[in-house]
Amino acid sequence: MTGRPQGTNDMPKGLLFVRNLYAYDDLEFFLVSAIATILLVRAALAATGWPQLGGGTIHFAHLLWGGLGMLIALILFMAMQGRLWRQLATLAAGIGFGLFIDELGKFITADNDYFFEPTVAIIYVVFVVLLLLARAITRERTVSPQAALVNAFDLAKEAIIRDLDDSEREHALALLALCDQGDPVVRDLRTMLEHLPLSGSRTSVYQRMKHALERLYRSLTRRSWFKTIVVGWYVIVTLGALTSPFVSGGDVADLDFAERGELVSAFAAGVLVLIGVIGWRRSRLIAYRWFERSMLVTIFLYEFFAFYKDQLTAVFGLVIVLVTYATIRLMIREEEAAEAARVAAEAARVAAETAGSAAAETGGRAAG
Repeated sequence: MTGRPQGTNDMPKGLLFVRNLYAYDDLEFFLVSAIATILLVRAALAATGWPQLGGGTIHFAHLLWGGLGMLIALILFMAMQGRLWRQLATLAAGIGFGLFIDELGKFITADNDYFFEPTVAIIYVVFVVLLLLARAITRERTVSPQAALVNAFDLAKEAIIRDLDDSEREHALALLALCDQGDPVVRDLRTMLEHLPLSGSRTSVYQRMKHALERLYRSLTRRSWFKTIVVGWYVIVTLGALTSPFVSGGDVADLDFAERGELVSAFAAGVLVLIGVIGWRRSRLIAYRWFERSMLVTIFLYEFFAFYKDQLTAVFGLVIVLVTYATIRLMIREEEAAEAARVAAEAARVAAETAGSAAAETGGRAAG
């Protein structure tokens, strides 16, 4: 009777739940895309006098286009492989869901009233619940060796479609550092990843621009004035949002519902910015994450009240907020890649020391 080959992977099979460690990025992208769609649609309709697509008794509600967007997302999720298509599917799903839920007022009123005022508050509650659900599903827990290996394979699969960049490979190696280092699958996958060609070796215009920006960022983080600019920008933005309800004069008692909402949400965003400033001494990554939370409060709360008050002019503020949010996300990914590189380097050092100690022990026993 032939036994199981020595060194074969002993991980349990038939795992029912394996977390995608990067799912929150996609869920967050979905929510931001949906919110931006709602705000942009309402701003465009207000600017054009609330036109009706169709004629006579025919009306093509944008709920139909929302259904089409979600259908496209389902087809892409089911039919295509690769990170690019997953991101496009997530974008299509977010736009589709935004177009769908924007017409909620028509389906909760007897007279199909799109302008039913509580609709905006209901939509807001829906997105807050979705955000909390996304965070609950993807919140950081102890990563099991099985989950780490599955997610590392997911990144390795991406390498077949396109060359990985430095940060992606470092993330994969950091995940493998959490796995059983004696597993031959882990060793083979590590060897493959270490010898993969990286996208940085290409000379396309896009790659040259990308790596030039990365080098610029690294050089900026080493300069003392960079901290002042980043922190100062967020303080200015927050103070601007905090004082906006008072620009026209008056006191708190004279503020209406939307203006009070702006004031409260701006204060909450300001507190998060302050925590980020305090945390800067410990880690740039910690500060950036608090700044990101501040931007999410702005997107989910402040912009809600801004559009409630004036849908057309608030769209310009939304553009600034989304650009700032995207910038922070890029800076977070850069810092996470650096942290992953440090973890991978430490794991490699420990593995080398362990291998050296084992070799010395084996040699000692052989000599004895």
